[in-house]
Amino acid sequence: MSVLLLSLLTLAQPQHWDFTSSPEDRFADESTGGGLLFDGSADPIYIEDKSSLPENAMTVSAWVSIDEPNRWGGIIGCIQDNGDLELGWILGYNESQFTMALSTSGADDGNGKLTYLDSGDVIYQLGQWYHVSATYDGKTLQLYVDGKRVNQTESQSGSILYNKEMPFTIGGYEDDNELNKFDGRLKSVTLDARASSEKAISAQFEEGSTLKSFDPWVNTELDWLVMPYINWPMTTEMSISFETTLPTDAELQACHETGRCAQTIQSSGKRLHHFRLTGLEPNEKYFYIVKATDFRGNTIESPRLSFRTAPETEDSFTFIAIGDTQAQAEVVKRVSDVAYSHRPNLVVHAGDLVTTGSNKSHWTGHFFPAMQPLISRVPFMPVLGNHEQDAQHYYDYMVLPEPERYYSFTFGNAEFFMIDGNRSLAEQSEQLNWLEQSLAKSKAKWKFAVLHQPPYTSDSNDYGDTYHTTSTRGDMNARNIVSVLEKYGVDICFSGHVHDYERTFPIAGDKVIPWEDGGVMYVTTAGGGGHLEHFDPTNTWFGHKKANCHHLVYIAIHGDILEFQAIDEFGNLFDIITLNKGGLSR
Repeated sequence: MSVLLLSLLTLAQPQHWDFTSSPEDRFADESTGGGLLFDGSADPIYIEDKSSLPENAMTVSAWVSIDEPNRWGGIIGCIQDNGDLELGWILGYNESQFTMALSTSGADDGNGKLTYLDSGDVIYQLGQWYHVSATYDGKTLQLYVDGKRVNQTESQSGSILYNKEMPFTIGGYEDDNELNKFDGRLKSVTLDARASSEKAISAQFEEGSTLKSFDPWVNTELDWLVMPYINWPMTTEMSISFETTLPTDAELQACHETGRCAQTIQSSGKRLHHFRLTGLEPNEKYFYIVKATDFRGNTIESPRLSFRTAPETEDSFTFIAIGDTQAQAEVVKRVSDVAYSHRPNLVVHAGDLVTTGSNKSHWTGHFFPAMQPLISRVPFMPVLGNHEQDAQHYYDYMVLPEPERYYSFTFGNAEFFMIDGNRSLAEQSEQLNWLEQSLAKSKAKWKFAVLHQPPYTSDSNDYGDTYHTTSTRGDMNARNIVSVLEKYGVDICFSGHVHDYERTFPIAGDKVIPWEDGGVMYVTTAGGGGHLEHFDPTNTWFGHKKANCHHLVYIAIHGDILEFQAIDEFGNLFDIITLNKGGLSR
């Protein structure tokens, strides 16, 4: 496919990008000319010369057809929407509407403030051509679809705010921590440093309105984008999720292994579907099938899958601890397959599920495929790592107890305290207060903490170069939880981040203390796939068992007994311990 970008004109004249294609790439009658087809995997077009970006007024227009909805979809723009920093503008779309965002000096709160308009009742149909425009005259922002104004606001005024690092793109939504690639077609894009009248917008629509006569056409086949996976297990409930390449009407059918207690749940008009099964029986096996049908009537159906509900207090169970699956998908697949070979009841993940949390393809093309079939039959419960970037994709995909960034859940006679090591754990912080209150209320026999950053580690250089100088030998924010874990008798703290395996001696009061006397063991299980790291060349005061390999931790609990095994990516056992609470007060 060839792309012709017409040369940039002076600021006083509109910029116009028109697209042509070779005959085999055409998707409309030849009399309409060509267009540009994006498949959702290609990078945006980057406009290097930003000197002609509008400053005080603007009109932006495009003929566009959407193949795949996106919460933060971009047609053309120069934007920064990262935390409190909100600058620039973008003409775009969400899951169902067209959008326009703008940040100006008149609404500046110190870091800029974006206003997002949407097209309201005007809902786009996949594969249909639309003329989308927005104007700003220094006081009023207006959004048009097919020549008609659909929304406006006066919440912005003055000059448009930019910074020099912001990319100027066509066919994508990109800022410092997001890259959402366009999936659909563009016929033409126009940018003018003047605000056009409603009459001019209408005339521009009429000029290209032949495109409206074509039947909807989507260059996407219905398929699984994310195969079914399971979160948040309870004794009587379970969440099952999946994502399709197109919006679908979906159905979940589930029943007990004996065929009783059949349930059917439906969901419509979405790509990402979440189903919550309720009224289940504890520690029982259930079968499930999901089906999805697109707007053309095409249907896909999953295999017959299964899961087991969470055990009750007196039941035995097993679980896997894993971390840092963010790289080397083939390694992740080996580790997850070894994990599944043990048929655990549960998986806990110590964070860094993906390399870049804001990049959707890292979820759909790496993490989820590599973790199958494990996560379609075994519920997994993660914590945020630094590589998740606190991105919306994490919260979209995961179904977890509130507030999701941190949470706790019970499983059999154990309770897991899932901590966000990226946020403050300082004294009197919201999260540390929550952790102490939750531990104080816990009646579980076995208590586990999970966070990404290790409170203690013998790593060579994450917390200081141990080959040449000193090290804190652990994350100092994470270190704030240590006294709380000791106070309430937490047995093991699992972490990731440092790509190796380490099990410390039990620790309390910054000393090695027997586990039976209240010591907490710290286990770094960051061997899920990330490139391996190295240890301090000299042992630390707390260092016990270490291994430089991709791995998982397998734990079996039956009453007072905990059996702990560390297993490498090829199924080889390399560490084993047993803990027995019989007769102990902890």
